[in-house]
Amino acid sequence: MKERLLNNFSLKLLSLLLAFFLWLLVVNVSNPMIEGSKEVQLEIENEDILENAGLTYEIVGKSTVTVRYKVATLDAYRIQASDFRAYIDLDDLYDVTGAVPVNLEVVNNQGLISSPQVTPEVAHVETEELQRKRFDLQVKTEGEPEEGYALGEVTLNPEYLYISGPVSQVGQISSVGVEIDVSGVNANMSGSTGLVFYDANGNRLTVSDQITCDVSQIGYEVEILRVRSLPLDFEVSGTVADGYVFAGVTSDVQSLTVAGLKTNLSNLSTITVDDPQLNIQGATQSKTVVIDLTQYVPDNVSIVGGTTEATVTMEVEQLETRVFQLNLQDVTQTGASEDYDYSFSPESVEVTVQGLRDDLDAMSEEDLGAVLNLSGMTAGTREGALTFHVAEGLEVLSCSPFEVTVTDAGQEAAAAEEGTETEADETESASGSTDHE
Repeated sequence: MKERLLNNFSLKLLSLLLAFFLWLLVVNVSNPMIEGSKEVQLEIENEDILENAGLTYEIVGKSTVTVRYKVATLDAYRIQASDFRAYIDLDDLYDVTGAVPVNLEVVNNQGLISSPQVTPEVAHVETEELQRKRFDLQVKTEGEPEEGYALGEVTLNPEYLYISGPVSQVGQISSVGVEIDVSGVNANMSGSTGLVFYDANGNRLTVSDQITCDVSQIGYEVEILRVRSLPLDFEVSGTVADGYVFAGVTSDVQSLTVAGLKTNLSNLSTITVDDPQLNIQGATQSKTVVIDLTQYVPDNVSIVGGTTEATVTMEVEQLETRVFQLNLQDVTQTGASEDYDYSFSPESVEVTVQGLRDDLDAMSEEDLGAVLNLSGMTAGTREGALTFHVAEGLEVLSCSPFEVTVTDAGQEAAAAEEGTETEADETESASGSTDHE
């Protein structure tokens, strides 16, 4: 019998069911009271009292309270946090301690709930002076436009706003602005974006809900411009002192990258700089000046890249002289006649050339471009004259004098033949005298 009772599963299950129904019967008949609790959001009343006094507030600790109550067992599932309203009235704020009592109301199921209590019974509120401050909006762009384009003017709407909040929190805000991504764009763009707050180091700042702004979205328009690189043309005025020469202009900026509308850039090929400082009148040495390039860029274009000044040097060098020894037989001759022979006395001349040292050092006799014109010269001796063709920047100052002797080509041949015969007769005579002896 004992084993039958222990091993009979059906009997066990039946006993369990009977026990459950017995418990259910007891509960339904007695329906005892049990304790329950709910977390309820704490509401605030009469906030305008502090705002009118120029103050803001913050609840210390949690912004919820715990409501404890009793309810019949069978009704416990019907109780929700929304059945309760917990609030504080800032008109009851005790300034010394910042304490304000928590009020509790049962708004639903009043007949089911008994002995409601709230914990904590007192909330603590910290007050702080309220500040309203104006901020001019800043713009930060991210990325670069498409190659050949540049960022133009960025317009914001509005351009400024007011921020309100506790003094300590507003004081942490150094600037307010928007961030706009212009990566790869090649046309004007517009839209709206949210605010970004920055601290004194320019880092992004996360602000609390106590910070309020009179606007939350900022409209923007971004101008995208075409870009061109234009060479600089420096116009130098004046004349250097005697014995010196202007050797050219050097600048640390050779060209400017400018941006503007396509129609404004189409007519530009160079930027002319005719600054009054570019004057070398009477100069005996090089002159270096710094020029503001913004004065010479048309109003409808702008400089890209930040280069606005150029350091310009006007090179002034003293002229030097060099003497070249020129063999007249090597000189190009024009107008020579086959009927005449030409000889020179002396056979070489000295040519004095003036120019810059580097040019003179690189020069040879061939670079004189000397030409001797023999046209119209007949037999006799005449003063010779050379013409020169030297490179720009060089000048032939003088050439030593020489004479050109012109003789008839036939007479010179006959004289040479006669001289040969005379020499032969003298040789033969001398030979005959020797044999006689």
